[in-house]
Formats: sequence, structure tokens, C-alpha cells
Amino acid sequence: MKLSKIFIKAPFLVLAAILLFASCAKNKELLFDQSAAIYVSSTPDSAEYSFATSPTTITVDSVLMTFRIIGNASDKDREIKLVPRAISTAKPGYHYKVGKAVVKANMFDAVVPVYLYRRAGLKDSTLLAILDIEENADFKIGYPKQLRFKLTISDILTKPAIWDNAWAPYFGTYSQVKFRFLLTVTGRTNWTSFPFPADSRFLSQRARNALLEYNQANGPLIDENGAEVFFP
Repeated sequence: MKLSKIFIKAPFLVLAAILLFASCAKNKELLFDQSAAIYVSSTPDSAEYSFATSPTTITVDSVLMTFRIIGNASDKDREIKLVPRAISTAKPGYHYKVGKAVVKANMFDAVVPVYLYRRAGLKDSTLLAILDIEENADFKIGYPKQLRFKLTISDILTKPAIWDNAWAPYFGTYSQVKFRFLLTVTGRTNWTSFPFPADSRFLSQRARNALLEYNQANGPLIDENGAEVFFP
């Protein structure tokens, strides 16, 4: 009776093994035959840029986008197709220009610069550029939620998006007067990325010393809200 059960089960085990092997072979074939795809790997997948934090002599600057492929590297350069979305208000070639968007041969990643131009109209409004990945002869589109890079450009002094998390512990509540003072006394222009703790402490000490000197020479520095500027 026991033997009978074994003989009955054996064909099913063989069949299961055959199906499993076929499935693995098919998956392997798909893996190697799959066309390469690409996605935005920048973290975050957006950038806010204002010329207001830079000296007036700076008329061109850049931000970087990063991309990564899904699939195998190639022995030739491959182009990334980037198209501005219709709702974008920044004009390509006038407000910005995308650098060479290419994944180099034998590489899995690409860094693509976006050159930004300081135009007079940026003092009055913040412009938007959304760059979408589109399929081309070299790449299919990758992960659905990582197919675009969003960029805002202005020449207006605005509160950095990371202020409350990155800068408030060192400089307190944001105000435009306080921010302009910090730009002047620290010389720092990049306030949109998280600093190293040592840099934050150094900037904080420099700002305190500069504010003490200012107050001794001019009296308390008052911001646009009528509050005295201070650093915690």
C-alpha cells in the first residue's frame, strides 16, 4: 500500500519539477532579453534653485540630475530622452538648458547637468520645469514613480524647504532679514541641502559673532515682522 502511494506521487513530482524548470528558464530568458529601461535616481527627485542666494555676478549655475538603468550595461553610449511637460513655465534654451543626457558605455548610472540662466523675470516669479523620461530606441521607461525630475527656478529670496529640519536648530525661526544677514556674514550660497553637523556649528558661531558686532554698532537688528533677530 505504501509502495502504491509512492508510485502514484512520483509522476506528479516529476511534472512539478519540469514545470518549475520551465518557469525558471523562461524568467532567465526574460531577464537577459529584456530591453534596458531607465529611471530618475536623484534623491529627492526635485530641486529648488534661487539665484537670490548668489552674488549678482553669478548669471549661470547648474543642478544635477542622476539616472540609473534597469538591465545590462552596453558597450556603446545610450541617449536618455527628456521632454519638458506641457505645464512647465520655464522656457528651455532661455531659462535653462539640459546638458548631454547620455549613459556612457559600460555604465549603469548617468549624471546630467541642467544649466540655469539668471533672467530679469525671475525676480518677479518662480518658474517650473518638469522633465519627463520618454521611451526611445535606447531605453524603455523604468519605475512608474521615478520618471520625472522637477525643478523650480527663481531670483527671489524664499525660505529653504529644509529650513525647519536643517537650519532652525542653529538659527531659529526664519525671516527674510535674518536670511539675508546669514547670506552676507557666512558667504554660504547652498541652503537647500543638508549640511554636515560641523559645518552647521561653524556657521552658527560665525553668525552669532557677526550679530553681536552688528548690534553693538547699530543697535538690534529688526526683521520684516518687527521682531529682533537672534540666534538660539
